[in-house]
Amino acid sequence: MEDASAAAIIDARGTVTGWSEGARQLTGYPAEEAVGRPVRELLAEDVPPEAVSARSGTVMVRHRDGYLVGVRVRACAVTGRHGEPDGFVITAAPPGPGETSLAGRAFQQASMSMSVFDTGQRYLRLNEAACHVMGVSEETLLGRHFPETVEEAEHSRGFNWHLRHVVETGRPLRYESYTGAPALNREHAWVTEMWPVRDSSGELVGTALAAFDSTEQYWARQRLALLNEAAAAIGTTLDVVRTAEELTEVMVPRFADFASVDLFDWVLGADEPPAASAEEVTLRRVAHGSVTEGTPEAAVHLGEVDVYPSFSPIARAMREGRAILSQAGEPAFMRWVAERNARAPGGRPYR
Repeated sequence: MEDASAAAIIDARGTVTGWSEGARQLTGYPAEEAVGRPVRELLAEDVPPEAVSARSGTVMVRHRDGYLVGVRVRACAVTGRHGEPDGFVITAAPPGPGETSLAGRAFQQASMSMSVFDTGQRYLRLNEAACHVMGVSEETLLGRHFPETVEEAEHSRGFNWHLRHVVETGRPLRYESYTGAPALNREHAWVTEMWPVRDSSGELVGTALAAFDSTEQYWARQRLALLNEAAAAIGTTLDVVRTAEELTEVMVPRFADFASVDLFDWVLGADEPPAASAEEVTLRRVAHGSVTEGTPEAAVHLGEVDVYPSFSPIARAMREGRAILSQAGEPAFMRWVAERNARAPGGRPYR
C-alpha cells in the first residue's frame, strides 16, 4: 500500500463507521460501500487469537476484486463519554520485511512453483519460484485470471479446467502436462498437485497448487522407451538396407525431424573396403526419413552417390570413428551447408 493512512473506524457492534482513502486503496471498496457493513464481511478469515489479544498482527482482507491482501493491523480502543467501550480505530499497512510467518517464508522459498487461486481462478498468492516461471512479479498477477497471463491457449484451457474441477468437486487432483511457460525458452514436463483451500468454517475459498518440474525424469523415460523400441525394431533381418530403413523409422519423429543413412559401396557388397583417406568421402544413400511426407528436403535421393569434403561433419565422423555434433554458427558447418545448398536441386536446403 502506497498510502500509510489506511484507517477504519469500527463501532462496538463491529460495524464500519469510518473509512479513509488509504483503506479504499488497500481494499478497493469506496467509503459508500464499506461504511455500514459488518467488518467481518471484509475479512477473508477469522482474526488470529494472538492478534485479538495483542490488538495488532497480520490479517487477510478480501479485496473488492476477489483476491486476498495480507495487511498489518493495529487497533486502538475508543471509549465513550463515560468510559464505556465504543469501538476501535484500525490502522493498516502491508506486512514489512521480516514480519512474514514461518509458514509464509516456507511458501515463498519453496523450490517448486506454488500458487493460490480464488474460486474464480484468479491469482491470490505466488511464491518466488512461480514468479520465476511466469517471468513477472507477484504484484503483476494478483487478481488476474490465469488465461490472461499465458499465450498458449491449449495449456490455458487444460490448466483452468483442473482449477475449476477442484472448486466444483472440492477434491484434490494430480495431473501431468508437457508445455511451455512464459519465462522458459522450451517446453517442460510438469507434475501438478491441486487441492481445495477452506476457511475455518469449512467453506471452500480457493485452490492451491504445487507444480514440480519433472523434465529430466520425462526425458529419461523417453530415452529408455526409445532404446527399448530400437532393440525390438532394428536388426530384424540380415539385410543391411532394411536395417538402415528400420533405424530411420525409429529415429523419426521421436528423435529427429530428418534422418539419413549413407553407406560405402563396399558395405553393399560391391567392392573391397578402401584405404582410409583424409580427403573427401563417397557414400551411397540407402535410407532416409522425415516428418514431412515424401521427404521433400532430401537433396540426395535413395540409391544416389554423393561426395562429402574432408571438413564436413560426415567425413570427420568416418575418419575419426566417433560421433560429431555440429550446429549452425560453426565456421566449418556453415561452409559445408553453403556448399551443399549450392549443389542442391532447386535451391532446396541440403540434407
